[in-house]
Order: sequence, then structure tokens, then C-alpha cells
Amino acid sequence: MNFLKKYLWLISLCIGGFGTLFIWFCLPRQSQIDEWWWLVVKFAVFAFAIIGISFFPNKLRASHLLCCLPFIPFLCYIIPRLSFSGIFGTIQDPVKQGEFYTVLYLLCYPLIMMSIAFAHRMGGGKPGQSIKICLIGITLIFSGLLDLCFNTANGRPLAESLDYAYHIIIIFGRSLTWKEGFIFALCHVPLIVLFIWLPLDKWFEKIGLTEKRTEEKNEWSM
Repeated sequence: MNFLKKYLWLISLCIGGFGTLFIWFCLPRQSQIDEWWWLVVKFAVFAFAIIGISFFPNKLRASHLLCCLPFIPFLCYIIPRLSFSGIFGTIQDPVKQGEFYTVLYLLCYPLIMMSIAFAHRMGGGKPGQSIKICLIGITLIFSGLLDLCFNTANGRPLAESLDYAYHIIIIFGRSLTWKEGFIFALCHVPLIVLFIWLPLDKWFEKIGLTEKRTEEKNEWSM
């Protein structure tokens, strides 16, 4: 347990890193989800990455400077790719559409979530709290909130059906109407409340992954 307590973050990051390479080079880059195991692999890799950053040592000198590291992939790859797609367009090229989708939803959004969780961890946050940040973030995007807002945010009328929400289609076997999608999104609210309520850090203390800390009188204090 001492070994796991000391190196859990490193083991998880390594698995998450190799898993990311597998997704990037071995899985199709497209918005459609043809196989269930694609989702399983992506969730598993994301889970290991979350664990890695949530248990990352936060007692290092100048550890706050590590929060600047995500700027590099953002500025060197993600934003340039998104900017290129936005300027030159992808509508006429299915391959470029798949590339755009992969960069936006498999790189950009997850990295935003993990950057926030990592910053929280480097600022002294507990592992369970960092995990909750990512859990809530991933739940929001899979709830269909983005799909519901896609047309209204771009000044378009409401879509009759969410035929572009492939992660929902693979669950129900068909595209949902906008009203059904709204109900589906609301059903995720109790799940988010559950994540907020879960005493993850107490569980980690009990199994010896983290050291016990004195409870703060006011968790909401600055």
C-alpha cells in the first residue's frame, strides 16, 4: 500500500499517456460512435488521467508553475488546429470533420477539465476534490447540454431531433427529440449531486492512499 500511495499518480499518468497514444493512433477520428468498446477505452484512459493528476504530489517547490504546462499543448497544437478549421472550414471534407471533432472533444475539453483539476491540486486541493471536478465536467458534456445549446448558441432554431448527438444515439438506438434530450439532460442533475456528496477523500484515507488531515471548519472559506 505504501508503494501504491507513493506512485499511484505516476502509474496512472503512464497508463493514461499510453492510452492516449492508442486512442490517437489506433481509433478512428470521427464523431460517430460505431463500437461500444471505443467509449469504454476512452473512459478508462480518461479515468487513469484523472487519478494521475488528482494524486500528483503537491508539496513540490514552485509547484504552481506546473499549472503553466497545459499552455504548451494548447498553444502548440490544439488552438492552431481549431483555428485552422475555423478559418478554412471542414464542412466539405468528412476526414477533416473527424479531425476537428477529435481535437475539440477528445483533446481540448478534457484538457480544460484536467487543467482546472490539476490547478486545484497544486493549490493544495485534496485528490477527491480534484476527481469531482473532472467527474462533474465529463457528466455535463455527456448529459447532452452542449447538444441542446448547439443551435441556440449559434442563433439557429431548435433542432427537431438531436441527430448529431452520437453518444446519446448509441444508448437509445435512435436520435432523441429536443424535449426528450432536455429530459435526458435533467436526469444527470441527481448524478452531479451524488458526485458532490461522495466522501471520496474519507474513503482514500481509510484505505491508506492519503494521510488524514484535520477537518477545516469552513470548507467554503477562501
